[in-house]
Amino acid sequence: MAALSPGNLIGPGVGAILALAVLGFVGFESAVVFSEESKDPRRTVPTATYIAVGGTALLYAFGSWAMTVATGPDQIVARSRAEGPDLVFHLAQGHLGSTAVAVGQVLFATSIVAAMISFHNTTARYMFALGRERVLPAALARITRRGNAPRNASLVQSGIGLAVIVTYAAGGWDPMTRLFFWCGTSGGLGVLILITATAIAVPIFFTRHPNAENTWRSVTAPVTALLALLVVLYLAIGNFGTLLGVPPGHPLAWAIPTTLLAVGASGFGWGLILRATQPAVYAAIGLGAKAPHIGTGRIPARRTGVHHHIPTWPENRR
Repeated sequence: MAALSPGNLIGPGVGAILALAVLGFVGFESAVVFSEESKDPRRTVPTATYIAVGGTALLYAFGSWAMTVATGPDQIVARSRAEGPDLVFHLAQGHLGSTAVAVGQVLFATSIVAAMISFHNTTARYMFALGRERVLPAALARITRRGNAPRNASLVQSGIGLAVIVTYAAGGWDPMTRLFFWCGTSGGLGVLILITATAIAVPIFFTRHPNAENTWRSVTAPVTALLALLVVLYLAIGNFGTLLGVPPGHPLAWAIPTTLLAVGASGFGWGLILRATQPAVYAAIGLGAKAPHIGTGRIPARRTGVHHHIPTWPENRR
């Protein structure tokens, strides 16, 4: 039980550890993306979110603890540095045999593909929602006739991904370090910034709508989460070079956080422009299916007999 001692969290590098732990949960917020397609989003979305966060936490905690037991808490760091991601498979082979390792490697590969599909799908739906609300070009809100999938948004996301892959291939850059790890960590920091911004918005919303929820949901939990996120965000930015694995003073340690903040500032500025020049569009941001000037497309249920209403602009089916 030595690895579970709270004293291990006191010392140099704790900021990077906490930031990395939070970044490991990126993706739990995806349940909200599919709220319009659920029968009872007020029940389904919270339940799915709690299960995702709780299940991920238990899996991470148990897996990390088991590795320290297998190697010994005084050896886990040295072996991780020497063996890298293969350590978990080497440990499994020593205790479970080669067949379990082969199965684990197949599951690891398929999980990477599943994660890629999930990120693609979620990003396309974000583009679709922003196009539907006219924050981004309206063409992104067009959907397919048969499956009502966000066609144009998906194609744009595919084009961006292809451009990045071709750029890295042409430059001869290491895809595992510079693409998968650096860009993945940078994207995780961006999501952490977005989650923190959302946490700021939550208590403000409930201040304006005081009767929407009870005190725990409207004040206590949001404010506690906001304070924790601000601390973790500060630690993540302060230790970002450590997260990337680059030496002190490396340009990436400050360039990536600065770029993310600049992108956020530009989005904030675009919101101010919309409020001044297109107040109707600005007023509909975030309303989704509740927006009064949005038409309704009907998606027939395949098995349940339930019909889900997906809001679409009239020209989306062109």
